[in-house]
Amino acid sequence: MTNMIINKLPAPTWTWLRVNEHTVAVPDVLEKAACTVENMPSEVREGKVDFTSICLGDVELGAGEEFRQMSHKAKTGGASYTVSADVKVEEPIRLVFDYNDDNVGRLSRTSIVLGENSELTVVMIFKGKPSFGANDIRIKTGKNAKLSLVEVFQLEEGSNFVDSIGGKYQEKSGLKLIQVKSGDGNMALACCSELLGYKSYLDIDTGYLVRGEDKLDINYLARHTGKKTDSKINVSGVLRDKADKTFRGTIDFIKGCKDATGDEREDVLLMDEGVHNNTVPLILCAEEDVEGAHGASIGKISEEVITYMESRGIPEADINELMAKSRIDAVIGRIPDDVTKEKLLTDD
Repeated sequence: MTNMIINKLPAPTWTWLRVNEHTVAVPDVLEKAACTVENMPSEVREGKVDFTSICLGDVELGAGEEFRQMSHKAKTGGASYTVSADVKVEEPIRLVFDYNDDNVGRLSRTSIVLGENSELTVVMIFKGKPSFGANDIRIKTGKNAKLSLVEVFQLEEGSNFVDSIGGKYQEKSGLKLIQVKSGDGNMALACCSELLGYKSYLDIDTGYLVRGEDKLDINYLARHTGKKTDSKINVSGVLRDKADKTFRGTIDFIKGCKDATGDEREDVLLMDEGVHNNTVPLILCAEEDVEGAHGASIGKISEEVITYMESRGIPEADINELMAKSRIDAVIGRIPDDVTKEKLLTDD
């Protein structure tokens, strides 16, 4: 096993706060994670991933350089999905990844490349109980291309997992990312988006439930380079028992990104006294003519809400469950795939 440092804060703060980075233990050998394709539209070209190609070799990953080196060293292969210019794919790609509980480290690698004026939705569902599991996604989009990426994490107790996304977005193109952590285990989520073109965008919507003694570490980075670029990061979650969560959200306004806008928000519901929460919203600014905002709402269910719902005949224990479930269901409800959305809401 080797310790790997991931999710570094771009501008470190006080070391004693212990929020500048996250460390995970990685096995010396990684094998390819099993993947079942549940739906593959005919308009999508499927092939083998090549992260050393000109298309994907320069994509910055949210988890950082050590994760990139680990992924390249593993050489586990993977899948690439390409959509030609002017093609709007109506049906989503649906992929289910199974990380077997066999004490073997597993890695999945995916590339997504969209031509100009194309559109695509990709749904990824992660299951199993990996001693160590990782997911590497790299994205490039042409002008006016739109990608919706949905990730649902239904891993089992005892899992250790890292999900890292990197993307480059050209003029008026962008990423709509929805992440739902409804399962168990320790997890790190990371996404770096380079908004290169005029009016390129990033829209992240994340819902999580962390319980037991599990840990969740999140690192989102929006790099604004193009003019009038826009990023929105919304994170909503629930911490129970002795759960531990750290959220880093960085909006980086690079000189020249005139009229760019960025906004990041987190809403955290603390269910028990033993939970531990870190929220680190960060705005870096090298350009004067921009607008950036951040905020966080962290706390327990208010006495007013409890009193109101009890007056309607709802026991306090049920109130807690309803409020916790509502956080996840709200994010699930925004998934742009009715099949996935209905299945998740029914399973709950």
